[in-house]
Amino acid sequence: MSCCGVFLMSCDTPAAPRPRRPFQLTGGMVAAMLVLFFGVVVSVNATILTVALRTMPGVETKSAYEASQHFNEEIARQHERDAHGWKAAAMLARQGEGASLGVTLADRLGQPLSGFTATALLRHPATAARDHAVTLSERQPGRYEATIDRVEAGSWILELQAQRGEEVVFVSRSRITLPER
Repeated sequence: MSCCGVFLMSCDTPAAPRPRRPFQLTGGMVAAMLVLFFGVVVSVNATILTVALRTMPGVETKSAYEASQHFNEEIARQHERDAHGWKAAAMLARQGEGASLGVTLADRLGQPLSGFTATALLRHPATAARDHAVTLSERQPGRYEATIDRVEAGSWILELQAQRGEEVVFVSRSRITLPER
């Protein structure tokens, strides 16, 4: 209060805001951005490569050279088997977590083929880690069956082999689909 009874207030003006510095792109910032960008690219590529190699390693046979040495012999044996005119009909049906595989072998006249030791390989198209090998047992003449404990739904490659003693007398390879539950 002043001597005259008037309130005096100081008139301090607020400080003027500091002027903002304009944005400057420095060499350190550019270097950091480049390192960050290429770090993201390399890490994504490494992740994709790891997942790809784990699901499909690309190895189909242990020794391609040894397999090639027996290729012509196997082709001749397959032509001989095909001359019999034998056919296989397969059915894969869901059974709980697993599946039941039924195969019917018949000659060219439709008569059942029995007395074989039959095996099947249910191959996953992408990776050998999910393959299932089973021995089929003959339930009726020409009807071979097996149960697979745990198998995923989807498309599979079914490789059948029938043997009489040590001789492979029939080979079949086909696509088969196991439906969802």
